Amino acid sequence: MPRLSPIKRLAFTLVEILVAVALLAMLGLILATSTAALMGSIKDTRITQDLYHVARVALTRMEREISMAYLSKHQGEKRATKTVFLGKTNSLTFVYMGHRRMVRGSDESDEGVVEYKVERDSKSGKNVLIRREKTVIDDQPYKGGRKQIMAWDVKKLTFAYWDMDKEAWQSDWKVEIDNALEEERKKAALATGVAAATGNTALGKAVASIKKEDTHGPNDQWLPARVRITLILQTDDRELTFETQTRVRIMQPLDLGGVQVPVAFQNTLNPYAAMPAQTPADFALPNAQGQGGGQGQGGGQGQGGAAKPAAGGGR
Repeated sequence: MPRLSPIKRLAFTLVEILVAVALLAMLGLILATSTAALMGSIKDTRITQDLYHVARVALTRMEREISMAYLSKHQGEKRATKTVFLGKTNSLTFVYMGHRRMVRGSDESDEGVVEYKVERDSKSGKNVLIRREKTVIDDQPYKGGRKQIMAWDVKKLTFAYWDMDKEAWQSDWKVEIDNALEEERKKAALATGVAAATGNTALGKAVASIKKEDTHGPNDQWLPARVRITLILQTDDRELTFETQTRVRIMQPLDLGGVQVPVAFQNTLNPYAAMPAQTPADFALPNAQGQGGGQGQGGGQGQGGAAKPAAGGGR
């Protein structure tokens, strides 16, 4: 049997080379698959984190603004303003006190109209959460204003309203105060009619102020005690549901007609007493010097009177 030379013994055969190439290809495939899976997991994690961040920011802002919702019975004769709270299952429009004026000298205040709802974006074709804000409160709160997108890939937005009388969640809550003046005129006319018929003014006022039932629902122009918000965001392979609740701070309509202006502090028992925790800088008793002088004079007179008889006795 012929022997191989040392050089030929160091070389690889074709079979060995093919086996090495196959093993290297398998290792490369495993490495590429692991890298792709890792990159996909990182991408999904980032998308989920972004959705959580968007949902947290949107719900936090909605909580803060809904908690500042209010209604007001004060209107001019032309009824140029209208405060509303129109709550539906998939949208909410309300007047609030949380507007921030960003432009110096603009004709704005801390009041405004806000609306939340879901619309389809014309460019991307996706459902987005829209916030519409109108900085001027007029008699058309459902029109106008500026829109901005708060969240993308929104599958569903749901609102629920807590009725404190029924102790249950309601799917809608509608209050529109645009006839406050008419209601006040009706009450005044009723009081005048009863007073004219009976001759008792107090009875007329009492009859006009009687309520059939002490309730706090939309028919009584009250806001809900709480609002529940449910936001569902859609990803490629799953849905993310977020839910929160917020409490409405001012439930009863504002009525500043009975506000009393505070009067200056006055202590009837001691007119010279200062206000609590305050001492006037010019505080002094009246005729303090005169009283002191009178005491001094009186003392002098007493001493003089005692001296005169002594002098007389000497005589």
